[in-house]
Amino acid sequence: MKKFSLFLAVLFFLFSGLVTAQASEVIVVVNGEEVYRDEFDKRVERLKYHVASIMPVDFDDPEGQEWLQVIESRVIEELIWETIFMQEVEILDLEVSSEEIETAFAEYRKDFETQEEFDLFLKEAGFTEEEYRELIHTNLLIEKLLDLQVEEFELTDEELRDHYDRNVDRYRQEEKVAARHLLYDEEEKAQEVLEEIEAGADFADYMDDGEELGYFGRGRMVPEFEEAAFAMEVGEIKGLVETNFGFHIIYVYDREEEKVPSFEDLKDQIEEELYDDHYEKQINLYFQKLYEESQVEFVENGI
Repeated sequence: MKKFSLFLAVLFFLFSGLVTAQASEVIVVVNGEEVYRDEFDKRVERLKYHVASIMPVDFDDPEGQEWLQVIESRVIEELIWETIFMQEVEILDLEVSSEEIETAFAEYRKDFETQEEFDLFLKEAGFTEEEYRELIHTNLLIEKLLDLQVEEFELTDEELRDHYDRNVDRYRQEEKVAARHLLYDEEEKAQEVLEEIEAGADFADYMDDGEELGYFGRGRMVPEFEEAAFAMEVGEIKGLVETNFGFHIIYVYDREEEKVPSFEDLKDQIEEELYDDHYEKQINLYFQKLYEESQVEFVENGI
């Protein structure tokens, strides 16, 4: 089971003690191996592209400069840890086949409907297709390295059952209703629509004035709305319900009662949770070992 994302989640915690105030330096030496500015700059630009694609940010203004410092620090961390990992890969003489790389590449490629969309992504992110394959190659090697650090881990049905019995409240599924609502500022308008629906008009015809809320449990809505919705039967339409937002007409179209899934329903989920815990503990120990053994020197006047 691949847990590459797990090691990324804990990497920065461990590395915070390894990177000193000199982390803004560009050229570092990791266990005798040099890391150069051109690779640093390339990755900074890629990460800036990623950040800008999910949130508005101007890297020239003060707030953007703060983001840039975070990006540069993260890139330094990634480069150093990647160098350490690849040194370990070389010591262990690990390899991945071209078939493994192409399979992973095809999986990433599936996120794009056309080759043109994929090419545009590569261009904007600062990758050539070959560089993207090399990134996949590196990730696969690191996954293999990390998987080797995890001891075999098997659980009996008795152990899984014991975990279920001790943690049964964690798996309790709360009562939920699924609803849509129409909302009006004016009571007169809301009353008019309600009467039309009660006379046979389709609730859906008025949804330009409403919202699909989906499933929600208690404590998610304002009290007046929640009290009304949870008191309703499936298929019932109720109004007018007044809240500080206005006047609501509520349609409840489904309900899920509170329940605790059986052990059999949760067995696979519990096994995966416990394996993930085991994996993370083993990888943390490995990180700590590498952290203690590694020498990272930031080159003076490296920028």
